[in-house]
Amino acid sequence: MKILVTSDLHQWIPKWKELVKAVSREKPRFILIAGDLLPKTGGYAAQKKFFSEMGTYFREMKRSDSATVLTYLGNDDFHILEPLLDKLEAKGLCINLNGRVHREDGLVFCGMNKVRDYPFGYKHWCVPDEKFLTCPEQFCGEGLTVNEHGEFVPLKSLVEHLSAKPSIKQELERLKNQLAEGEMRRSIWMVHQPPTELGMDICGNGQRVGSPTVLQFATDNQPLLGCSGHIHESPYQTDGKWIAHVGKAVWLQPGQIDFKLHYVTLEIAGDFSINSIRHSIFGESPAL
Repeated sequence: MKILVTSDLHQWIPKWKELVKAVSREKPRFILIAGDLLPKTGGYAAQKKFFSEMGTYFREMKRSDSATVLTYLGNDDFHILEPLLDKLEAKGLCINLNGRVHREDGLVFCGMNKVRDYPFGYKHWCVPDEKFLTCPEQFCGEGLTVNEHGEFVPLKSLVEHLSAKPSIKQELERLKNQLAEGEMRRSIWMVHQPPTELGMDICGNGQRVGSPTVLQFATDNQPLLGCSGHIHESPYQTDGKWIAHVGKAVWLQPGQIDFKLHYVTLEIAGDFSINSIRHSIFGESPAL
């Protein structure tokens, strides 16, 4: 069966429209959109308004070939709007995979959208990453959250805010504990935070911001497939990659810059081997 993986569309309308066309052309059984769905500008009103249009794109994708769309909100998407994503799920248009396990067609999909801290202001989806707690550079004081009205609210203490949350490791382990024996080898992990050391976490200034916890989890557990997003420009940086192997596990990070839609397609055979991996910009998978 074919799977299509993308991320970080951020309401870029031409890319959403191209995604609909790609689904019609590629005819994947599953479409994974690994977070950051909503506008980066325009605030709460713009993000809330986009759900109606996004629902139309989901509907068109499902109409193309009865595909299942699996997604979640990313670190730039306001958490108070998650019920609107749940409403789209209730209409049968998508699966909100945030913190959940979904089983379909013999595959086990696991979703984790939390990220380690960064300089940017909105902090709801940021959590501890083992010894890493707060980013040494901050653009908005102690950081921001949003209230029920979508208004930014300054945090009193970023350390206290983050320390009160389950870590990336705890989030991953919680999902792992929901898997039955033998399910890990046919599991697909949609983790917005990219792992470290694979060339998927390289910012434009060369800084590497990936998670050693995500890499260690993949190394120890050997899922079938993992996919991330978050660092749009990473595949274009020196030593950047959009695909890597962690043992036998395949990990993807399509990237998302400029005006062309970045996505990856792959085929999963009946024995759960992965083949025919292709990037929409970079072409066939290089030898690993």
